[in-house]
Amino acid sequence: MNQETVWLLSEEGILDFSGEPIDDAPFQPASVIAGDVGQDQLSVITNDHEVWTYASGTWNQQVSTDITLNCVCWTSDDRLLVGTERARLAWVADGELSFIDSFDAVPERKFWKTPWGGPPDVRSLAVSADGTIYANIHVGWVVRSRDGGETWENLQEGLEMDVHQVATHPSDPATVFAATASGFYLSRDYGDTFAHQRSGMPYYYQRACACFPESDVYLVSTSRGPHSRVDAQLYRSDDAGENWTLVAGLPEQIGENIDTFQIITVGGSNALVVVDDTVLYQTDDCGLNWQKVADYPRLFGGLVVQMPQAA
Repeated sequence: MNQETVWLLSEEGILDFSGEPIDDAPFQPASVIAGDVGQDQLSVITNDHEVWTYASGTWNQQVSTDITLNCVCWTSDDRLLVGTERARLAWVADGELSFIDSFDAVPERKFWKTPWGGPPDVRSLAVSADGTIYANIHVGWVVRSRDGGETWENLQEGLEMDVHQVATHPSDPATVFAATASGFYLSRDYGDTFAHQRSGMPYYYQRACACFPESDVYLVSTSRGPHSRVDAQLYRSDDAGENWTLVAGLPEQIGENIDTFQIITVGGSNALVVVDDTVLYQTDDCGLNWQKVADYPRLFGGLVVQMPQAA
């Protein structure tokens, strides 16, 4: 029998809730910037350049590369996909990165850019309940595959170009949503068209978004802009993003933007959020009220892990 626990991804490795490193991870205390849970295993990116997997109590390094890795996900057919610098996607298999030519050939790639003039990135990945794969390009909208990564198309209809996180509804395969530089965007048709939903928020710059698995309540981070030192906050919506209300229990002044992956839905009515990169808050009422958990080293996100329960 298994029980759920949360592993925190930090600059000092994977930590438990008490802030202690988890046992037996050979890469500790390497920085762990991203991860994902698959059907019977999980994966993490360490030191920006390595992918490790964990299954049946054992860690294995899957790849080590000079290329900067940004995000990772398990697809519905249990393959491991990573998003990299220069806005590329690759399968992780047999100790290598196999870059996806059809993703490189997306016609709109020529429009992808960054505000500072550098090359774009794949910033986040998401997989829907029916296996549709979404990749968030920063900056270049969202790219989708509905055939397991064979072909890709750039989604633009109604969507802000500067996307910071793409996410999928936990149970409705047609619903995909995004946190962007100008607010929250939601699609009910697999991303064919997006609607801009922002009523109730004084500022619209966003980096993180999530949806509770069982209650259809959305969370999104907001601030004045990318370099804001004040007015960063967390909002919730129980009507699919049409209206937003400020949550209770977080500090009135948050110094750092709540970043991509720093909202963590745990299950039921429970979630976590990272504030100012080092402070963890939790909710057990679908985001209405939040309570401080503890201070930690810099946190990048977290994973809900099924662990064997002692007999």
